[in-house]
Amino acid sequence: MPSPPVPFHSSHPIDSDSSRPQRARCLMMLAVLVLGFTILVPGTSSARDTAARKFGRGVSNIGLGVSAIPGQIMQTTQESGPFVGATWGLAKGVGMTVATEVVGVFELLTCPFETPPDFKPIVSPEFPWQYFTGSR
Repeated sequence: MPSPPVPFHSSHPIDSDSSRPQRARCLMMLAVLVLGFTILVPGTSSARDTAARKFGRGVSNIGLGVSAIPGQIMQTTQESGPFVGATWGLAKGVGMTVATEVVGVFELLTCPFETPPDFKPIVSPEFPWQYFTGSR
């Protein structure tokens, strides 16, 4: 009686099932880096507002929208003092977090379409980290 066939197992590490999640993470990190460099590279005014930039705004607003809370606290504190910053700034930050997340989803879903005209940003600051860089 012949023995049953032995399934093929490659000894190469790239072919193993355990490396698939690692490859997926590497590809995801590469995509994030490429997108990040694309967004951060300054361009001419006509090149600044494009579908790719709108996509980047959407992703960053979804992922970093919660940074509106400390950003609004900091901004309100600078304008009106620490008590107002800790109270009204916190309330504005929570509201801006919700708005930024919703706008991020909208921009992500509509990035191929020129809505609003010329791919202009809907919220200010355009990117969440601009609360802390002073480039509003």
